[in-house]
Amino acid sequence: MPKKKFIALLILVPLCAWLVYRNIVSPAPLNGIASVPPAGTAQGTERAPAASRPGAPRNVRQQRDQTMNLQKLAALDPTLRLDLLEQIRQVDYKGPARNIFEPYTPPPPPVEAPPVSAPVMPRSSGPAPLNIPWKFYGMAVRSGSFQKKAFLTDGEEIFIGVEGSLFARRYKIIRIGVNSIEVEDIQTSQKQQLPLQEE
Repeated sequence: MPKKKFIALLILVPLCAWLVYRNIVSPAPLNGIASVPPAGTAQGTERAPAASRPGAPRNVRQQRDQTMNLQKLAALDPTLRLDLLEQIRQVDYKGPARNIFEPYTPPPPPVEAPPVSAPVMPRSSGPAPLNIPWKFYGMAVRSGSFQKKAFLTDGEEIFIGVEGSLFARRYKIIRIGVNSIEVEDIQTSQKQQLPLQEE
């Protein structure tokens, strides 16, 4: 056997034996449970026995620690205290927001919509629409001339005029067509079409 392998074997075999002894044969003491003993017991005031002191043998110290941990566990009361739960249930939640412990919270009251008023139609600041009482009932063209004459009536009064002439001291004929004439009110400068009406 080569010398290097023999030296490695001499180092590894005792190391493995020590690890097996430490982890399997002699396990470390349990440190996971740390609980406070009840106030009525005298265990909390006792000093650690001589076996658990650092100078004591390892197995004796380990057994003593395990029995102390079991005694601490036995001192705990595992029963469910229903009276304390009932006291907590009686507390009424008065916070500003929704109670997170309630499965249902009633919806807030509906918000009343303000009444809708009818929209106010803006009044036009301009003059009222033109309403000329005269009726256009015909037109004529003199032969050999392109000048048109319009025939207007207002009840018993009749007016015959050409484009640009005034009638009733207020209205001016702007344009004469075949089926209508355009008349302007010279006071308001509004225009209106008068259709041809047959009597």
